Amino acid sequence: MDIAILIWIQEHMRTDWLTPAIQLINTIGHYGAFWLVLALVLALHKATRQQGILVTSSILFCGGIAEILKHLVMRPRPFLTHPELLPLGHLPHSFSFPSGHTVCAFAAAFLFWRTCRSCYRYLALCLAIIMAFSRLYVGVHYPSDVLGGIVIAALGTSVVWHYRNKLSR
Repeated sequence: MDIAILIWIQEHMRTDWLTPAIQLINTIGHYGAFWLVLALVLALHKATRQQGILVTSSILFCGGIAEILKHLVMRPRPFLTHPELLPLGHLPHSFSFPSGHTVCAFAAAFLFWRTCRSCYRYLALCLAIIMAFSRLYVGVHYPSDVLGGIVIAALGTSVVWHYRNKLSR
């Protein structure tokens, strides 16, 4: 089913006008760069320092878990095992499971969801969803890689939040 979804996206959703936007979103998600820069900017301001530190901690913790899992699972990228899938843009050389872009995006978004009461929490979650989708759109991850990334981010963020609460007592 994983490959069927990717082929469907390739054949029915890729368009000349959407591809550049998706590739841009995909690019800013490399190594969690967008989220880390945002978290560091927040950490520089006294009013948002705690939030910036939590988001940075979550990204690093969840990203570390994802990197370990990549080397344990060693799942090949979909474009390597399914020649009918035509990837777009930069071709990653690392393993496929889980999606690191997704892990970092959701690690940040889940922390923003807990710490923001404004519309920014919705923006963060929407951007994380779009970044996760971009990995499918460009053909470099299976849907189960993305779903696994969301689960890892949810669990890892819960651990960071739990320890934050323990430390603040």
